[in-house]
Amino acid sequence: MRNFDWSPAEKRIARRAFDAAFERELSGLTEKLRARAASARTAEDLWSIERFLVSARREIESKYDFRYSQLPIVFGRLLREKLINEHDLDGLDEEKVAFICGIRDL
Repeated sequence: MRNFDWSPAEKRIARRAFDAAFERELSGLTEKLRARAASARTAEDLWSIERFLVSARREIESKYDFRYSQLPIVFGRLLREKLINEHDLDGLDEEKVAFICGIRDL
């Protein structure tokens, strides 16, 4: 794993891309939750919603790691899942972007 240096400008770009992806993810989760809650009719439906939320929280917490050493992997996954696009990474060093795109394509 490459250990990249991050300039102050790149740190701002990374934070903006990271936060945008996180908000998109939460927005999608909220939509799914609303649909499930609207169709809930039984106690089992409610427990199913709880299991859904616990699972979603675990996935989100494992995905969104804002340590600079982990960001290339995180951004590669977010690109693959279309939560960000390459434009969101404009301003990062070309070598970083190439590495991130390589992770995306794994």
